[in-house]
Amino acid sequence: MRHTLSKISLAILSTTALGIAFTANAQQPETEPTDIEIIEVLGIRSSLTNALAEKRSAASLVEVIQAEDIGKLPDQNLAEVLENITGVQITRSAGVGTGVQIRGTDANRTEINGVSTVGSGAGRSGIDFEDVSASIIAAVEVTKAPQAKTIEGSVGGTINLRTIRPLELSETLAAFRVQGEDSSLSTDGVKPRLSGTFGDNWENDHGKFGVVISGSYAEQDVTAFRPRADRDNLVRSDSGLASAQSFHYLPIQFLIQDYDNFEYETKNFAGSFEWAPNSSSKFWFDAIVNDQDRREESSRVQASGVSDLIGVSVPTEFETIDFGALDGVDLGSIQAALKGIIPVQSDGSDGNLRLSSDTRSRSTKSKIFRLGGEYLGDNYKISAEISSSSSDSATPRIDTTLNFVNPNAAIGSANDNGTPFEYDLSGGALAFGIAFGAENAPAPADLLDPANYRLQAVAVANNTNENTEDAARIDLSYDLNMSIFTTLDVGYRYNKTSSVSNVVGSNVSLSRMADSPSGDMFADILTTGPANFNAADGRSLYVKDFLLVNPALVGSDPERVFTCVG
Repeated sequence: MRHTLSKISLAILSTTALGIAFTANAQQPETEPTDIEIIEVLGIRSSLTNALAEKRSAASLVEVIQAEDIGKLPDQNLAEVLENITGVQITRSAGVGTGVQIRGTDANRTEINGVSTVGSGAGRSGIDFEDVSASIIAAVEVTKAPQAKTIEGSVGGTINLRTIRPLELSETLAAFRVQGEDSSLSTDGVKPRLSGTFGDNWENDHGKFGVVISGSYAEQDVTAFRPRADRDNLVRSDSGLASAQSFHYLPIQFLIQDYDNFEYETKNFAGSFEWAPNSSSKFWFDAIVNDQDRREESSRVQASGVSDLIGVSVPTEFETIDFGALDGVDLGSIQAALKGIIPVQSDGSDGNLRLSSDTRSRSTKSKIFRLGGEYLGDNYKISAEISSSSSDSATPRIDTTLNFVNPNAAIGSANDNGTPFEYDLSGGALAFGIAFGAENAPAPADLLDPANYRLQAVAVANNTNENTEDAARIDLSYDLNMSIFTTLDVGYRYNKTSSVSNVVGSNVSLSRMADSPSGDMFADILTTGPANFNAADGRSLYVKDFLLVNPALVGSDPERVFTCVG
């Protein structure tokens, strides 16, 4: 049987056993007591009961979530675990929780076993929640109202992640979990998630010893599809434009097919050793090591320049946009473009197909070490501790933008070229694609020819951050046993924080065709873009044949990519 760190035991005396016990005690006082049936309450009920007991006994406003079993917090992601707490909000990337706000602010402290953590960047909020696996955490504690002994530095609150304490185990702990994650929006197959924990304690002539070791390995591939269509201009019925109707309407301004992909590989280790020489003293040592590689391979297909065609692009269908009412006043309604084709003008300078790849990585290694001890006297407790936290991160980034040059349209001097688009916004799909049946349209094979692409922009960065904090503290709590003042707490804390950042970056933008390298000059670093933008909703109208700078190559060999396009 697996046991959680904290559990509550409920003793129930059966009616028969209770009656026998009373009778035996009356006639034979020296008889040994009757065995009592013990029912141990574990799982969700135990975690909720213990968390509630912690909140009631706390001297300040505290929220606690405990794991119902080893490695079983409510969610696999710590940010999403904290979302269950009142007053806590989270931010997401591609649907995955990444940031935590308490009472609307990111300026919060993050601790592990009461030790300050340092972040992967220039911020002060501590370790990123996506860097720590929930499988090694036994409980999450959020303090919203600080006490005098609370370490300063937070605006919204303090988040303390607690691991399993060895001397609190009632028996040997061994747990191992194997899981897999398969996303219908990903093309990389099943991603593994492994975690294991072992803990035990024992006694000998030198006191009681305990050790707990937890580790986890997880891969995650998350994808988000984000289509966008802007209709924020106006074609008036009396404008005299070729596209004018007998009514005012909103034309198409902007179309974007955004594909966000994030890949994570996370390795976590947590180890704790405790020694209690006697019932009055205890010593401990904790070590937590996190290693995460995070890679973004996102792409963006953009129909730019279509706002210049509102005078010639005639929608084939419209829909009514109702603005509703405000303070009882009807705000009216207006017609908006719903379906249609955006053609190519004779000079081929508008309706441009632009392809961008947003590729960045973050490799972070963080370590936390904690050594301390405490002594409990008759009416006082004294504790001392030293700790060290460090985080080293590298965040290389290469973002590129390519323009497609339609060989079937007139070619001008600008680094872009006309491409006809078809759009269908019905049903909220916000779908668009290449109008292959329109005049001067390119063939699908043209979209896969590197010679038809021009480099439009390159943004390169390679930032590094090294953050450390060394701290020491000593605390004394003395029982006063007075009617007004119950305890006297005195403490001293020393910490030294260091943050070193190295920011390197450059941006190049090319607007003239004569200055822009042709795609066949760097064809070996080009690849076809994601062709599964329809995986989310089954749409048939989308852009699936195009080239962009290989995002996987940017992550594995950035020097090669930079040499080709730099």
